[in-house]
Amino acid sequence: MSASRCIARVRPLLRWAMGNGHSALAVVALLCAPTVHAQTDSALTALVANYTGLYTRANFSEWTRLFGPGFTSASANRDGTLTVRTLTQFIDAQRQGFARAREMREELLDVRVNQQGRLASVWADFVFYYDGTPSKGKLALLAVSDSAGWRFHSLIFSYDQ
Repeated sequence: MSASRCIARVRPLLRWAMGNGHSALAVVALLCAPTVHAQTDSALTALVANYTGLYTRANFSEWTRLFGPGFTSASANRDGTLTVRTLTQFIDAQRQGFARAREMREELLDVRVNQQGRLASVWADFVFYYDGTPSKGKLALLAVSDSAGWRFHSLIFSYDQ
């Protein structure tokens, strides 16, 4: 859920908290934070946070290290076709996007992480911003932990109609 939608839903609680000397920021952080299961490995939690946190022009080379060597992405296109990219193709597409855009970023909402040993799936709604224009969609990331730590193995996503 977006921060503005969350704030609108908890507005009565915010009024009560501020009227009783409590921090509104703490209330928003507690009630509006993305959900990540409590049993999730802290390194996996960091990987998920870095997926959007490092997705900037300045941190791009660090962001690319989140993906394993066999990584693939697949996007379901509006015309019913599927675009599949290797790691190199995926990274090149992001690099080109940053080169063309004044602003490019992504926000994950309603994040759900399911860790089963050294395997994990991450499901989320997302908003992708390109030069201020938001596009909403859904994604799923698969992650695996090996001797190098947690890395993403694959991504599937689709934009809402």
